[in-house]
Amino acid sequence: MTMVTKPDRRVRRTQQALQRALLQLMAEKGYESVTIQDIIDSADVGRSTFYNHYSNKDELLKDGFADLRSLIGQPAPNATAAANRDPLRFSLPFLRHIHEQRNLARAIFTQSGLRSVLRHIEELLADVVRDELPSTTPGGVPREAVVRFIVSSHLACLEWWLAESPQSTPEEIDEIFRTLSRPGIEAAGR
Repeated sequence: MTMVTKPDRRVRRTQQALQRALLQLMAEKGYESVTIQDIIDSADVGRSTFYNHYSNKDELLKDGFADLRSLIGQPAPNATAAANRDPLRFSLPFLRHIHEQRNLARAIFTQSGLRSVLRHIEELLADVVRDELPSTTPGGVPREAVVRFIVSSHLACLEWWLAESPQSTPEEIDEIFRTLSRPGIEAAGR
């Protein structure tokens, strides 16, 4: 029997401090400009401590995306039944997370230096949506086209929200996204 172990609290606290530092610095100066020295100074840890956890800042970023994936990729109750699958299920948890991280989200969607981070987000969302879709669509629309439609539509709504309607709640944006997306998804399933 294999035991699954979670990192102890000290390890997790250090990793979280490093992730917070990276996010704060990304919002301030863009991902490409952030150095490991910036991260360790901001997190108040030593260089050897950083390298005990991560080999570079890309690995630190990917670890943060793993946390995001677990937040938005939780299977719905009874998700094994095809009728209960919802390729839009990720939307509200993701929007709530973005709402909590508004400053960083604005930076990601407006600073050209953070476009590489946006690509990671697109791929993470695509993986989550792909997991919710059947391997073939009854309407003959390629599965990957449906995945990309959902993700790009969601990101377009998110960009509009951040730029044009920041006073709206995550729930309101989720409803707008679902209202706009459902007809396309239903048409692909015919």
